[in-house]
Amino acid sequence: MIWDLFWTFFKLGFVSFGGGYAMIPLIEHEVLQHNWMSATEFTDAVTLAGMAPGSVAMNSAVYVGYAASGWIGSTAASIGIVLPSIILMFLVATLFYRMYHNHWVQAALDGMKPAVMALIAYAAFNMAMHSGLLNGYARYTWFSVVIFAVMLFALIRWKLHPIAVILISGIAGIILYV
Repeated sequence: MIWDLFWTFFKLGFVSFGGGYAMIPLIEHEVLQHNWMSATEFTDAVTLAGMAPGSVAMNSAVYVGYAASGWIGSTAASIGIVLPSIILMFLVATLFYRMYHNHWVQAALDGMKPAVMALIAYAAFNMAMHSGLLNGYARYTWFSVVIFAVMLFALIRWKLHPIAVILISGIAGIILYV
């Protein structure tokens, strides 16, 4: 189990581009395939991981590892998720600066950007489905839609700080759902 956690998150760290939110669909697939958590538990884990300081991928690895195998699993998953970044960034830092202005490198990066945006959109859609927001199973679904819409508007219109969005949403949840 410990080796599976390390190896799974190690592989995810090597093949995942675009940051933590873009990695969520890949992490979810592995977590569900290994039966480390249910889809609902994973959605809750991502919610907590997104609210906690640090990378959502790292926080998810800590949470999944802990749920699967306690502190040792948490440590194995954490090392697994960060080790590829350390290795790759060392290699990239030595080579990328020299090749950054290469036409082929720029073309590859331009091709990856839309795919990363699609992964992020898929993660948002998937979280909404698992939380019941889009399929009508969530308690007080309309309240959830209103919180979502107001917070999205606040982020776009007033550039509200993400911490403020999380705190306001948490307070709204307490008021509306308790």
